[in-house]
Amino acid sequence: MHGSLLSLAALGLAASAAPSPRVSRQDDGTTFLLFDAPAVVNQDGTTASVAAFAYTAPINTSALAAVLTATFEKVGIDASDITTPLERTKLFATRGLGEQEVAIDVSGCSQSVTLTTSGEPDYGLAQQTVSLGSCASASEAFEGTAGDAAITFFPSEDAGFGVISDIDDTVKVSNVLDTMKAIKAVLFDDAVPVSGMPELYSSLVESLDDPNFIYITGSPYELYPNLHDFISTSFVDSRGPILTKNLTVTNIAELASQIFDDSDTLNYKVSQIDRVHELYPNKKFLAIGDSTQKDPEVYAKAFNTYGDFIQCIWIRQVEDADNSDERFATAFEGVPETKYRVFTDEDIVNVLPTLDVAGGSC
Repeated sequence: MHGSLLSLAALGLAASAAPSPRVSRQDDGTTFLLFDAPAVVNQDGTTASVAAFAYTAPINTSALAAVLTATFEKVGIDASDITTPLERTKLFATRGLGEQEVAIDVSGCSQSVTLTTSGEPDYGLAQQTVSLGSCASASEAFEGTAGDAAITFFPSEDAGFGVISDIDDTVKVSNVLDTMKAIKAVLFDDAVPVSGMPELYSSLVESLDDPNFIYITGSPYELYPNLHDFISTSFVDSRGPILTKNLTVTNIAELASQIFDDSDTLNYKVSQIDRVHELYPNKKFLAIGDSTQKDPEVYAKAFNTYGDFIQCIWIRQVEDADNSDERFATAFEGVPETKYRVFTDEDIVNVLPTLDVAGGSC
């Protein structure tokens, strides 16, 4: 997303975390948010990359309300009633808590998980690669719990195919290049999938022989509950963990200037592909993104680092983005032309489902 106003708008869907099954509130007021996790199955058992966030509810949201009001006024949106946007963004007024133990009981596995959240600079986040021991399910998603909160583990072998996918304007209509539309889409409207993408991803389940799907987004983790709900309902056949960006600031006024900086998003996404490669070094991935931000550059860097780990790259051509030949030539330097494809919305239905990616087509 471009510009500080649009950056702030992208925070909007976070607040419905409170009723989410991903969340557990403790007797002392501490609340845990659990993130679904990718897991790898091998002869030694199951290993997962697990993350959680510990926080306390905001004392008041007046600073956040002031930022929202100013944002709406600058872009010409009626700011007379900010009740809904304020509710949707209130996680940004919470305070992360370090040194909190998050004990996760994993059903069907021989080992439980205990994470310890950190202080500065992550302010309440924890992310660890842990062993689950021997698990009864090696191919189907299974659950873990921490109090009332649930976490889904998505196991897969370190072989065959997987899919790495962006979310905004790749599978979800976000209008990130249009400030007004983006604010309305995120703060007021129901999330809408890009036409044809749920069906395309369902077809990949068949053509790639049940690949694991991993969603890597530049959106901050405060958006996770709503992104989780969107993927779970709109992409039922291709559910998977969502890896969100860590953006924690102590001064809420800093949010608008720090979120969705292109260079920061590029570095973040590359680091998450590194995380995926650590779990699945022998798997091949189809990487799917769009042309609004840095997905071409991210996936090209991953290919140049890991070779055929990135077997194929698909980039959705978004209207008004930089879709010039020069941009893609620069972005994909070092990547063979047979390894990437820039596709139109018409291709989603007419071309992409016909490609034999497992057989080497791209």
